[in-house]
Amino acid sequence: MEGSRFSDPKALVDALIAERGRRIKAAFPLGLGKPVHLINELVERAKTGELEELEIFTALSLTAPSAGSDPLQQRLMEPIIDRLFGGVPPLRYVDLRARGELPETVRINEFYYPPGSLLGSPVAQRHYKSVNFTDAFRLMKEAGLDVIGQLVRPNDGGWDLSCNTDLSLDLYPKLRQRERKDRPILVAQVNRRLPLMGDTAVVDGQTFDAVLDNESLDHDLFGLPSLPVSDVEYAIGLRVASLLKDGGTIQIGIGGLGDAVAWASILRHEKEERFAGILEALGTTSAEEELIDKWGGRQSFEDGLYASTEMFVEGLLHMAKRGVLTRQADDGAVLHGAFYLGSPRFYEELRNLSDEERKKFSMRSVRFTNLLYGDEEQKRTQRKHARFINSAMMVTGLGAVVSDGLEDGRVVSGVGGQYEFVTMAHALPGGRSIIMVPATRESGGEVRSNIVWNYGHCTIPRHLRDIVVTEYGVADLRGKSDEEIVKAMIGVCDARFQDELVERAKSAGKLAKGWQVPESMRQNRPERVTDGLAEFRGDGTVPRTPFGSSLSEVELDLVEALQHLKGISDDVRARRFPELSADNLARAIRGSDKFEAHLKRMGLAEPDSLKERALQRAVIYGLKETVGE
Repeated sequence: MEGSRFSDPKALVDALIAERGRRIKAAFPLGLGKPVHLINELVERAKTGELEELEIFTALSLTAPSAGSDPLQQRLMEPIIDRLFGGVPPLRYVDLRARGELPETVRINEFYYPPGSLLGSPVAQRHYKSVNFTDAFRLMKEAGLDVIGQLVRPNDGGWDLSCNTDLSLDLYPKLRQRERKDRPILVAQVNRRLPLMGDTAVVDGQTFDAVLDNESLDHDLFGLPSLPVSDVEYAIGLRVASLLKDGGTIQIGIGGLGDAVAWASILRHEKEERFAGILEALGTTSAEEELIDKWGGRQSFEDGLYASTEMFVEGLLHMAKRGVLTRQADDGAVLHGAFYLGSPRFYEELRNLSDEERKKFSMRSVRFTNLLYGDEEQKRTQRKHARFINSAMMVTGLGAVVSDGLEDGRVVSGVGGQYEFVTMAHALPGGRSIIMVPATRESGGEVRSNIVWNYGHCTIPRHLRDIVVTEYGVADLRGKSDEEIVKAMIGVCDARFQDELVERAKSAGKLAKGWQVPESMRQNRPERVTDGLAEFRGDGTVPRTPFGSSLSEVELDLVEALQHLKGISDDVRARRFPELSADNLARAIRGSDKFEAHLKRMGLAEPDSLKERALQRAVIYGLKETVGE
């Protein structure tokens, strides 16, 4: 099979079965790099019984969002899903698993899930593999694999791994050293729509044993739409940006919090006075001011930052283009990353990089980005003043971090590289781990605290506590006593939940019986954040989406309106706030001319039934509450 080329995935799978039999173990990269047509054909063969067993090792299986069952959500989302994901072939096993129709002969082993997507899937919960990202390398080496497949693009006689150098760069050379019969068949599927990353992302043209190459199989890349960033996310991002040291190192992840950090660092660089003004409006304690002075700053980045991050996200590209990521490593790169994922616009920008610009973004092994050992002296020199920034679901009163699972054992996402970045922050002089967590969340119409006394699962144990940031402030936990930690966590906790935390701490003997919450901490309420950002939202300093969106302004308005309506309907079901009463909806229709484009987009400009009129009024009410009269 070595050196074979195929234009048809069916013929490729026929050859794989002929060589490896009817029981196949296969591995594929996380995220974008999956050879979807090969995977789907393997799953189909298992479904029809031609394969007796198919076992897949992977992570982060991406799938288009569902339009849901809510009629308004469907009207908004169905055209968006078709527009953004219509050219992305779905993964067959994801659809079958979601419907509970995955054959017993197919086993999917994943070490990272899209957050929250598989909480209700017993099959996925049973087959989850809990490993650090870098340990997946060993998992793949020892699994007895028959096939490894990856999406690639031809590049100057070699193969550009583009979006997924993470495990492949280390794994392929190790496997090629084995005897042919003792190693998996390495398969590449060509997709010419992948951005070329060049240099370290390119492997030798002889790396793969078989290549699936047919231009009709080239497909769009899975892209994220970039939704509005909330006040809470911006407040957290601004506080985190003040902890970045000029001349230092940064790592961030994807989503609203990561976007907020990237945007805030650019604001600090380009408009330092405005940046400082927003921080002042949000409010900082004297302890936070001291932390900023010692570990971060408010001034522009004269020496610039360098990024060593497992995930190359869109915000980091903007930081480079706007003069924040400018500090070069030994190879001239301002960023070392192991895989990328983002919006369609992000992929287009990567495709359009000049040769000189592309050299600044070096795709490496995840064992390079996430670990210190292996070229440790060089890494320590490059990763000075490191700020490894990750998000969490909850943090306990004593500093343990909950990021990947629930206390009943169900997996929300996975540990990924978080643990490794936290431990690296402790190992590097001048390094700090920063955990971002919104102080509260809403569930079933009820507001709950994300700062809890204890929890039955943790991702980062309390002995690795460091810095925790909520929208209300920064808690520096490193080297502190339990009493000091509890007080710091109360200081970043929402005021509605502080008394319960105090009571639990006193019961455990962690706070003196006579200690009282300072009045300054009692101001930790949502309106403090909203009011602090209102002026800067109003004058355009704080944008709705930091780096643009694949959605139109009208669609972004509707996203916010429907999110508001969902929150209210949750409250109604909980018998709290009857904002969606018939009288309110009837009043909403008056003065609605401003929303003509919104109603047209929702197909509600000319309702022709009682149901459509009710939906129209609900949309107008939601828009008035979020966009304004």
